[in-house]
Amino acid sequence: MQNFSHGMQEALAIWLALLAAVIIAFLAMSFVSRRGSGGPSWWSRLRKAIRDPEAVREKQAKVERTAKELLELQRYCAEVTVAAERTTVMADRRRAEWEAAQRTQEAAWRAYEEAEQAVHRLQRANAFPLTEDDPQIRRAHLVRMVNAAHDRGEISAAGLADALMHRNGWDPTAHPFAQQLMLRRVIRDRKFHAYQEASEIERQTANAADLAAAAKRSLDDEAFDAALRLRKATAVAPERSAPSFQTAPARS
Repeated sequence: MQNFSHGMQEALAIWLALLAAVIIAFLAMSFVSRRGSGGPSWWSRLRKAIRDPEAVREKQAKVERTAKELLELQRYCAEVTVAAERTTVMADRRRAEWEAAQRTQEAAWRAYEEAEQAVHRLQRANAFPLTEDDPQIRRAHLVRMVNAAHDRGEISAAGLADALMHRNGWDPTAHPFAQQLMLRRVIRDRKFHAYQEASEIERQTANAADLAAAAKRSLDDEAFDAALRLRKATAVAPERSAPSFQTAPARS
């Protein structure tokens, strides 16, 4: 038992000596490593090497997420740019339609003014005394007058029928001046109705042009913002994680 106890003491002393040597060596190596490199100690590098596989997997997953986000942003940017180009074409078309409607409206108003002036001239001429003539001659004059006006496109088929059937104020026994005045009033009213229709079309096309222009501005702004976000995302992403992107052209 004495020999066994003496052997255990010697083994414990040797074990304590080895443990002290390991601790002293560990502290010395840590101190030398820190003073020599100014970076992380060998123990930190050892722990990092042990955990490297997990860090690599996390880094790779982050790279994949970044690349996926960039691809999605590039796709959205391209779609918005195409939509903005289409709205630009539509806005130009709506504006052209509005300008054409404006020209039609102005032409209709000029035609109405001319018809109104013709009515005034006949009203002034009708103020003079009228001569007597044959009622049959007046009927024939009315037929010739309204047919000629219909052939020129000044009155509609319905207006021609009213004159021949002596409806809506048409009097075959009236003096030719009065018949002419009646014809000019019908033409004037028809011109004014055409002007009203042209004005309504102009109003509708103007609203359509305004809506198309607003849609164009909105999509232009969205395309510009999307292109800006894509450039910023590409600039901050790691080069190895970002494929070669072609940013959509920004629209002013």
